[in-house]
Amino acid sequence: MVARVETAVLPADGREQQQAKRSPFSILVIALVGVIVFLTLYPLGIIVAGAVLPGGRFDATIWAETLMAPGLFQAVSNTAIIAAVNTAVSVPLGVFFAWLIERTDARIGGMSRLLPVIPLMLPPVALTIGWLFLADPRAGYLVAPLVDALHAVGIPVQPSTLAIQSWGGLIFLYVLYSVPHVYVIAAAAFSSLDPSLEEAARVCGSNRFKCFFKVSMPAIRYAIGSSALLCIISSIALYSIPALLGTAARIDVLSVYIYRLLNYSYPPQTAQAVVLGLITILVIGSVWLLQRKIASRTGHAQMGGMGVRLNPLALGPWKWPARIAVLAYVVMTSILPLLALLVVALQPFWSREINLSLLSLKNFLDFWERGASREAIYNSALLAIASATAVVLTGGLLAIFAKQTGGLWEKTVGVITKVPSAVPNIVFAVGVLVAFGFSPFHLSGTWLIIFLAYIVVFLPSASIAAESSVQQVGNQLVDAARVFGAGPGRTFRTVQLPLILPGLAAGWALVFAIVVGELNVAAILAGPRNPVIGYLILALFDNGTYSQLAALATIIGVIAAITVSATLLLARPKFSN
Repeated sequence: MVARVETAVLPADGREQQQAKRSPFSILVIALVGVIVFLTLYPLGIIVAGAVLPGGRFDATIWAETLMAPGLFQAVSNTAIIAAVNTAVSVPLGVFFAWLIERTDARIGGMSRLLPVIPLMLPPVALTIGWLFLADPRAGYLVAPLVDALHAVGIPVQPSTLAIQSWGGLIFLYVLYSVPHVYVIAAAAFSSLDPSLEEAARVCGSNRFKCFFKVSMPAIRYAIGSSALLCIISSIALYSIPALLGTAARIDVLSVYIYRLLNYSYPPQTAQAVVLGLITILVIGSVWLLQRKIASRTGHAQMGGMGVRLNPLALGPWKWPARIAVLAYVVMTSILPLLALLVVALQPFWSREINLSLLSLKNFLDFWERGASREAIYNSALLAIASATAVVLTGGLLAIFAKQTGGLWEKTVGVITKVPSAVPNIVFAVGVLVAFGFSPFHLSGTWLIIFLAYIVVFLPSASIAAESSVQQVGNQLVDAARVFGAGPGRTFRTVQLPLILPGLAAGWALVFAIVVGELNVAAILAGPRNPVIGYLILALFDNGTYSQLAALATIIGVIAAITVSATLLLARPKFSN
């Protein structure tokens, strides 16, 4: 495999583009684009027409009321701050961990690939509650010991200073949520990248960290840009973390602001929520176009046609500090909240004082004995598998097609796959319910309506991971397949799919881990007839039954841990160590 750095990925010539567009593979992809457009625009069109164009006329009053509403500017400012800080911290940290594990001898066997993605194995709402158990100033398990330790060394600190319900705690959890997403994309790019560039830099005398900053990072620049885009999208759309912590800290963000418009206003201010969603579409679309333009100008390394085996970079005396840094990250951001959830799950109620005589499996047994709970877990697991598979294959096919055709088609496909990310999930869920829940489809109360919503909602995350992997595949391999008479479909199956499989697997694991405990869509589309885990989480949290919520989070963690671990290990490149 020969690495090649290009300033841009050149599309096929005009005749090849026309042939590609007429092939069965391209017809299939174009039909798939049509389905995605329908599933996306039909629900959005219904709510936009009903809310923004009442009576078929544009109403500027709605826009004025929305943009001049008290509290909106503060919510937008807070969201922008969180998105900027989260991206600035999460992207370098996730890329650095990916480099350590994929390109150096700091790895600790096969488990090293799983360590940075452990936070993916809990839904954000359960992870947030785990840290609430740890860092609540009144009953958190870590606050009192830390305060006592700091007082012992002469540092006077109040418990409220260490509270998770603060700006620091909010950004910390955003970073905790985002780093694994950055890691899976960057690790897939590093694992597929030819090491010859790094080896050449080392031969020329570059030290370890200069090699990282000057060679390794520029070689996966497209993946880094995709990770940054994903961080920005998740910072804008994430609801559970700011809802649980931001409200208590009086830090309003856009997602919570929109949720209140729909759930705490009478009548629900759907029009205002839709207006904010449309504005967000423009913002995220602009960021995506900027990321594409920067990536095309700066270039990135691609896989060529000869296979080589990775020779890990020896960190020397830095190997164990690097390993300790990865392990410390896992302990501080994953293992501790998981242990807190488990301790609370084993107690009859949440208490800072742990009485060993009261610990039992009663919460787990009571939860499992309920038929609705078992059904919710079963439904969520199937929906997560089906949704992750559907969106990852769709994202891969569309990314390949976009690269083959280039030009206007490439931009069109990119915009179509990013539009859903700009619409708040809860707003889109309302549109899906109105569009498909009643006549003529009558899907309300079924798992199919949730599945359709998940396909659209999580397509942006899967397409970003797929695009990053596709851009790492050089034109040499595709051109060689064409020389030997392979059509677009066969080229995809035999050449491109095996090479982008690590990236697709990373996207699959990412989507699965989110869907299995998804909250926003479940709040609108799930119910007693089609329960999912997100529906149970909302019910338990509203009732204040933290011990049962902790038990449910632990069960989710086990399911996600097994599935995500198996996926990332089985789909790693065959030539990796």
